Amino acid sequence: RLFPWTVSTSSPPRKHPFRGFIQHRAAIMREGRECGVNALFFGCRHEKKDFIYQEELKQYEEEGVLQLYTAFSRDTEKKVYVQDIMEDNAMLIWGLLEKGAHFYVCGDARHMARDVHQQLLRIIQDYGKMELKDAETYVISMENSFRYQKDVWS
Repeated sequence: RLFPWTVSTSSPPRKHPFRGFIQHRAAIMREGRECGVNALFFGCRHEKKDFIYQEELKQYEEEGVLQLYTAFSRDTEKKVYVQDIMEDNAMLIWGLLEKGAHFYVCGDARHMARDVHQQLLRIIQDYGKMELKDAETYVISMENSFRYQKDVWS
């Protein structure tokens, strides 16, 4: 089943599963079929050293297959992480979630995945006008319907 909207967060080396997912979406679009919004929030330390598949992802962005949001934590004076660019795009994420988007997280469980989860709860609280307990219930509902999935490591 093709999910019409997806929000994905990733850091190396776990971006590889997303690559296949995006390639599949690109093939669907080339057939003239609709595949909805695919937003990827990707973070790594250095753009020049760590941003693997950069050219491919930029091409997918130009083709309209992907909306790409990047954070390079060591390339600027102030560290910028995936959760920071999620905050900058909170309205987009909330709008996609309300349309039934699937949310995928791939990355380090101790830091990245935990921080992304906390940011997701804040987005749901702020834009859904919910208390923390209600936002947690919203996320649990997403998990139970397989709309929130994690591929994380420690």
